[in-house]
Amino acid sequence: MADEFDLIIVGSGPGGYVAAIRAAQWGLRTAVVEKDDRLGGTCLNVGCIPTKALLFNAEVYDYVKRGKEFGIECGDVKLHWDAVLARQKQIVRKHNKGLEFLFRKNKIESVRGFGKLKGNGRVAIQGPEGEREIGAKHIILATGSEARMLPGLEADSERLLTNREILEVRSIPESIVIIGAGAVGVEFASIYRRFGSEVTVVEMLPRILPLADEEISRELEKSLKKQGIQIFTNARVQRVEKKESGVEVEVVQGGAAKVFQARQTLVAVGRKPNTEGVGLENTRAETERGFVKTNPYMQTAEPGLYAIGDIVAGTPQLAHAASMEGIVAIGLMAGPGHVPEVPGLLVVVEDDFLV
Repeated sequence: MADEFDLIIVGSGPGGYVAAIRAAQWGLRTAVVEKDDRLGGTCLNVGCIPTKALLFNAEVYDYVKRGKEFGIECGDVKLHWDAVLARQKQIVRKHNKGLEFLFRKNKIESVRGFGKLKGNGRVAIQGPEGEREIGAKHIILATGSEARMLPGLEADSERLLTNREILEVRSIPESIVIIGAGAVGVEFASIYRRFGSEVTVVEMLPRILPLADEEISRELEKSLKKQGIQIFTNARVQRVEKKESGVEVEVVQGGAAKVFQARQTLVAVGRKPNTEGVGLENTRAETERGFVKTNPYMQTAEPGLYAIGDIVAGTPQLAHAASMEGIVAIGLMAGPGHVPEVPGLLVVVEDDFLV
């Protein structure tokens, strides 16, 4: 017989785990379904946290190399890349264990496997121990997003990378072309340039960090160029071809074609919602270009089904936004006295769903 809960959350990223802990604190018997072997989602395991760890390592390395500027004689500075990666993984694992502790403390059941909505408050789980089905009055879909890849290309572990693969490279590349100058692109541009790579950044739009304030974009571009990073904006990628020695990238800028040769290429052109194969077709939830439509309280058109985080139409793909969306949804479930004011960052997508 299937297990019954007050709430099932599919996905354990910043939206899912914050919602789970708040739900448990407010008395809801909660289960979290996670397809990977560690809690935390993209942000903790292959996103924000490991990237910030590498950024800090790169900053320290840069300061040590320039020690004379600060009156410090450092001698021959050596970079031990294996130790850098080990520190990054140690930080991630420490946070994984912290989440595991919080789940145990709050009596949240963690279910390993791929969760698929069956409709009528049911979730089927395909996990290492076989199939299982559980049910709940409320379900939150918090399956997050993954890196978009350019058409016709497929990531590998050596030359053509996304944010996942680049965290596993075994050595610093002599050269790298980064396609896309959003947050992921400029972070890795800074990291690898400070570690000694020749870095080229290609952005299709008129400026780097196109979603940020224009003045911030302008100042950051000055800083990156001062570090020796080549930046090409208003540049469209025409071709990416794997070669024996690396990757060849052809770019068109202002009608003129440029060809870049590099050991590796990072594709950082945005993220797509993880909504394929999760069973939305078994519900009345509505989607737009793969994103789920919700009302301001994160309710979908399917009774009892909520969506939060990167999969939601019209809201920012940011960890803190996902966490707040989860808290809003749990507040509605918990009833009077728990419903928070809806933050200004949440957008009304369908007035028909309003409570």
